[in-house]
Amino acid sequence: MVDIESKEFSTEEKIMDAAIKVFTEKGLAGARMQEIADEAGVNKAMVHYYYRSKQNLFETIFRKKVKELFGAFSIILSANKSFENKIRSFIETEIEIISQFPSLPLFVLNEAGKNPAILEEVFEEGGPKQMIQLFQNIVEQEVNQGHIRPIKFEELLINIMSMCIYPFIARPILQFLLDKDDLNYKSMIETRKRTVADLIINDLFIKRDQ
Repeated sequence: MVDIESKEFSTEEKIMDAAIKVFTEKGLAGARMQEIADEAGVNKAMVHYYYRSKQNLFETIFRKKVKELFGAFSIILSANKSFENKIRSFIETEIEIISQFPSLPLFVLNEAGKNPAILEEVFEEGGPKQMIQLFQNIVEQEVNQGHIRPIKFEELLINIMSMCIYPFIARPILQFLLDKDDLNYKSMIETRKRTVADLIINDLFIKRDQ
């Protein structure tokens, strides 16, 4: 019984890993269940058995990545480290996880318009509200103690999210304007882990020595 359950879990995970790769390369609209099956080394019927449809498979991955993302954020914010290091780790983690599933931001935007119920459901499961409250408490404490300049928490959150997420949403446009192939664009995304963190930190601490 254990072996059967283990095998089923392994097959399910293989399909999910394959789907992430195909969705990343082709996007939700361009991906095909047969491609996912081929990548996973299983037949198409097996993919349908576990996930029923491409949309359901994508939503399953979406739920997993949201939980992974906000779970990682909560660990970072709860860690015994400086505020600056928390911000740097927060930004690095956000870019890293989205890099593993670049279709995620656009999927969230699309679903927000046509199926907001799933966002509410997933966000309730993933714990973002608790994470956001924890983050806000930390920022307000840093402001009150004079460690960083006065800033509204929502402004800081929007700055971080937009600077991390926009390059993924606008990738086709930016690749064309910047004349970057896929490899060079991925390299640019990697460097943004530090670039974005530096911009945020320099803005927050710009007056600390004055």
